Amino acid sequence: MALWGYKTAKIISLKDNKSMKNGTLFSLFSFINRGFSFLIILVLASYITPAEYGYLSLFGTVVMVIGYLMAMSIEGYLSVTYFKDGSGGIKKAFSCILFTSLIVASFLLVIISLYGEKIGELLNLNKSILYFAVIICFFTVFTNVNLDLYRIQEKVKIYGVFSCTNAILNFAISILFVKTFLLGWQGRVYAQAICFSLFGIIGILSFASRGYLSLPDKNFWKGMLAWGVPLIPHLATTFIRQGCDRYIINYSYSIEDVGLFSFALNMANIIGMIGVGFNQINSVNIYKTLSNNSLDVELKRQHLKKEKDFIFKIYMVSSIFVAFGICIFTPILLPKYAGSVPYMPLLALSSFLHCLYYLYTNFLFYYNKTKTIMLVTLSCSIIHLILSLLLTRYSLYLTCIVYCVSQLLIFLFIKKKSLEVLDTNLK
Repeated sequence: MALWGYKTAKIISLKDNKSMKNGTLFSLFSFINRGFSFLIILVLASYITPAEYGYLSLFGTVVMVIGYLMAMSIEGYLSVTYFKDGSGGIKKAFSCILFTSLIVASFLLVIISLYGEKIGELLNLNKSILYFAVIICFFTVFTNVNLDLYRIQEKVKIYGVFSCTNAILNFAISILFVKTFLLGWQGRVYAQAICFSLFGIIGILSFASRGYLSLPDKNFWKGMLAWGVPLIPHLATTFIRQGCDRYIINYSYSIEDVGLFSFALNMANIIGMIGVGFNQINSVNIYKTLSNNSLDVELKRQHLKKEKDFIFKIYMVSSIFVAFGICIFTPILLPKYAGSVPYMPLLALSSFLHCLYYLYTNFLFYYNKTKTIMLVTLSCSIIHLILSLLLTRYSLYLTCIVYCVSQLLIFLFIKKKSLEVLDTNLK
């Protein structure tokens, strides 16, 4: 009876744990959003030709690059300043984000109007479609900033409604334009432009209605840029690692091998989705603890360790569950992709290591050490690219091992730097 009572108490404690509850909900919303994006790709493939799909992929690359530059990566500072400066910090941060995005977007639109034909020829895209890339990236910033404010304020329900409505509407309009209106791959672009413009405008109006709009504070703006600009190379590492590998595999093997490897990588990224979801609430808890001046140093350390240990267990159990599930059910449900299963365990391990990276990188974000993050991720990504160029030709298993090695290096360096920064600031 005593053992039963202990287990029951543990279950009740787990159910009542706010981190568990909110982390699960954020992971669910993240999974739904990314799931619809993945589903769009599968459905659109039924209605557009491979050549059109190629154009859409090229457009996606352009959006990725412009997205890195649009707000100069300062939008992430919103969550940091919220816990340091409260509403005043939100007001300053949002104004800087808005004006930075307006300046960058205006510059890009002028460049396209002057040199759009030449750029279009180089990218194998129409000049007019480049304007949509700028529009999508501009309003995506404010869609995400609005979601980020809901996240740090722990308004889980409205976060879920806002994010999932955007994903579902994006899916529905994309299918309508491509299947019914026969707009081809460009229908997907128009759908993105409509949805992100709608939710981006809602985000801007939401901030303005709460009095968060003003002229930027120059010193604060400089600080935000110093925080955000180093993250641009850091964000570009995703393209260096996952984007370049596809070209290397295509050169060394076949397009079918590219498909199988990409499928395995996308399935392993499910673990990453769970990591992102729980890190959204974990980062809030960390920032709350670090900004709470009423706690002494030892109590802060205890809170941080308790949170880290809890999230670590969630990551481990989720990774094992997802990896086994994918390996078992892929040959049954998707026999054409059974060839991707051998790559799953190693890529799942890489995704688990990426989740562990989340456990420590929040400290560097909080203490404005984004240059450290950039140096670590960029240098390790370059190592990844060199190893991939040397080893992929021999075996795709070696490519999978390269993912594990580079992610392990990132995790170990980030952990070391984070603990050093934490110890220095807590002292």
